Amino acid sequence: MNDILIVDLPKEHGMVKGCWYDGYPVHKGHTKSSLNYATLYAQQQKIFPNQKRMINDFSNFKKILKKSGFHIVVFPFPKELNQIGNLHHDAVFVRDSGIMFKNFWIKANFSAKVRQAEAEIHSKNIIKKFHKKVIEMPKGAYIELGEVFYMETKNGNYYFGGLSRSNKKGHDFVRTIIKPDHYCLIKSDGYHLDTVFTPVLSKENELIAFVLAKNIINKESISALKKFGLEIIYVDPIDSSGKGKELGNYAVNALIGPGVMLNCSKFLTKGVEDKLKKMGIKRYVSKLTDFRFAGGSYHCLTNEIYK
Repeated sequence: MNDILIVDLPKEHGMVKGCWYDGYPVHKGHTKSSLNYATLYAQQQKIFPNQKRMINDFSNFKKILKKSGFHIVVFPFPKELNQIGNLHHDAVFVRDSGIMFKNFWIKANFSAKVRQAEAEIHSKNIIKKFHKKVIEMPKGAYIELGEVFYMETKNGNYYFGGLSRSNKKGHDFVRTIIKPDHYCLIKSDGYHLDTVFTPVLSKENELIAFVLAKNIINKESISALKKFGLEIIYVDPIDSSGKGKELGNYAVNALIGPGVMLNCSKFLTKGVEDKLKKMGIKRYVSKLTDFRFAGGSYHCLTNEIYK
């Protein structure tokens, strides 16, 4: 099982009362689909996180990571991003800021520009802790790593990239460094790919299936995924970002490992849990109630440490 990097919740100090205490920031990249619907929903409904519940849920989240076999490395929340006037970010979602590969940390270039400070600060901590060389994206190349699933499996290395807040130039650049055996770009209405899609790995560490949000992923992209010859499990919008005025549970935003899947909710779409069970996938579920309104869950909160 991979080692996993997470960032701890920000500490209260002075007028700063915790994570997103003054409201969830609404971010958008270059495309219409890149708007984070969950944070817009929270803003419209005047929803603020319950700090006590968030701390409890985050504690349970860490326990589940350990129970499922992952070893976690916890970075303290950056002090620079926990100050009055500098709170409109999602720095706890460490997934988005970069990807570790061999001796490199490939740093995100956010199309949601207000979040770029996260990439800059997290990369400094990566250098200190892991002594990696930071790779900068070229001009015009955008990538946020909630848009990426990179997996080293028994049947080759796979790279799946989303095209909402990232662009082809960004993914193609990362491809030149990682050189995956299999490479597939996916268009969807999800602001990040991990809000509408997750692969499934067998206990033997083989890619065996995809979980897709129904009617949210582009038809051409579904056709591209079908060429892999693997089972496709469709989930209703409730297990993604939702539909209309109903906010989804983001169950599809999952952390996966060989034979395991961790997320914040059982899949409500009929038959999905049974299919995963038949595939031999051991499920770990723990609520992340207040993170849902930020549009994130297990995949967003974690980042694989590849040595």
